[in-house]
Amino acid sequence: MKFFIVNSLFFYTLLFAIDGESVFAKKCASCHQYYISQSKIIANAKHHNRELNLTAPTLTEMSFAIKDHVGDRTLDSEGQQFQIEEWLAEYLEAPTKEKGVISDEFNRFFKPMPTMKGKLTEEEIEALTVFIYEYAQKMMREHGVKRYSYEEALSLAKKENKIILIEGFIPFCRGCIKMDREVLVDERVKTMLNKHFVLVKKNLLIEKLPLNIKRLGTPSFYFIDKTGTNVLEMVQGTGTVEEFLTLLESVVVP
Repeated sequence: MKFFIVNSLFFYTLLFAIDGESVFAKKCASCHQYYISQSKIIANAKHHNRELNLTAPTLTEMSFAIKDHVGDRTLDSEGQQFQIEEWLAEYLEAPTKEKGVISDEFNRFFKPMPTMKGKLTEEEIEALTVFIYEYAQKMMREHGVKRYSYEEALSLAKKENKIILIEGFIPFCRGCIKMDREVLVDERVKTMLNKHFVLVKKNLLIEKLPLNIKRLGTPSFYFIDKTGTNVLEMVQGTGTVEEFLTLLESVVVP
């Protein structure tokens, strides 16, 4: 009987657990849109918000900015989320632009955010923290090029006569985030990658590169032929969409 009661309580808790996405939809989505590509956000900022007429930063912008500027980025996700939750609770109670994390370049058009004091419970803030924290990565997966394991990429490269491209990153690398957010989601880049490459993403803090390749700094890109035996090119650093397209073209047509 005790076992049944404990399990009943457990499933009851799961059933009525607060969902961060629902909290955002009810309390935040009237002002904050979910996803807009970074290229459109940049263009909109250059035109003083006349293209998109946003009323507040997008959820994608907030997710990236909060993860980048709140708490210790070198901690594991649970540790940083705890710090973000504390910051978010304080910020929502008395929001000001000085406390905010969105750069003025993208925030200067908006009116000050009204206080949310008393409008969110501790449980809702906790759930909202998790949802916001995870949203950026979710959007990169949904709007970027599919990544494969190296073993999957090797098989697919041989089958489809494509080049293996390994993207080397570490979780708290700002340049890595910039490339993922601004370059690898560009439609021209995605078209080029899908046509000629199979993409692999490796966390260089914990994963080794194949062929005894000595890792460069991050972000870094390693091009390997379809047989998985020859390194065609190795490049470190960030760049614009046009610069990255030029790099891809130089590898495809040496």
